[in-house]
Amino acid sequence: MPAGMTTTGGAIAAEAARLGLTLSFDKGFSLDDVDGFQPGRLAQMQAGIEISVSDRTEVDDLVELFGPNAEGIARVVAFYWGASFVEGAFAYAVAAALISACKGICFDPQEDEQLSLEQTVQAAEGMLSAARKQTAD
Repeated sequence: MPAGMTTTGGAIAAEAARLGLTLSFDKGFSLDDVDGFQPGRLAQMQAGIEISVSDRTEVDDLVELFGPNAEGIARVVAFYWGASFVEGAFAYAVAAALISACKGICFDPQEDEQLSLEQTVQAAEGMLSAARKQTAD
């Protein structure tokens, strides 16, 4: 996330909606004071993710993974989730909104690659589809 960028739950939800993803956080959510599990909803499904926000200086060794795109990064937002498709979809939806609103970067450590905005939205949609199928079964 670039320096000086403050992002509230409402702003993230608005950007996600612009990308075609419907999400919401509990009231009062802000990346300025987040740490730990954050409940929310994605496409009317209960969701939530573990979020950790670090200043660049705290994770400088990780920032090198972002390559030439790392120059403007002041904070790193990390998402953690278990085996739940809806939680994974929620994480990707939030990441997509941040990429779009903050000119951020999405780095997938499992794949060891950066994802474009389009790839991040597709990941959210794919996991949401899998969550809906799982719920229907």
